[in-house]
Amino acid sequence: MTLKNSMFTVTGGTPDKVAVRLNADHEIYQAHFPGNPITPGVCIVQMIGELLSDRCGRRLSLSKIVNLKFVAPISPVDTPDIEISFTLVDDTATACKGKGTITSGEQLLTQFSLVFNG
Repeated sequence: MTLKNSMFTVTGGTPDKVAVRLNADHEIYQAHFPGNPITPGVCIVQMIGELLSDRCGRRLSLSKIVNLKFVAPISPVDTPDIEISFTLVDDTATACKGKGTITSGEQLLTQFSLVFNG
């Protein structure tokens, strides 16, 4: 399931710092959780993977979670505009590794180090 342009849209930035807006009306938020929507961890990983797929120019699938820390909830109501920053992208013939953070303003929301195959 692709989330780009349905659950989130890219609103600007650079390949290293991608500005994203979350869609609070997306069906995922109706179930997780009604009245207090929070972005599920699996969706956060999927968003990162989709952005890396765009950057690497090919379809990627998650291979390994090296490090993943959810520091604060990502709410489409309280923090609809987030920035996904890549401090390291290592693109090889068989994998794309991404390391970085997700923030809203100065607030750290997520830290990640993920490996995708493709």
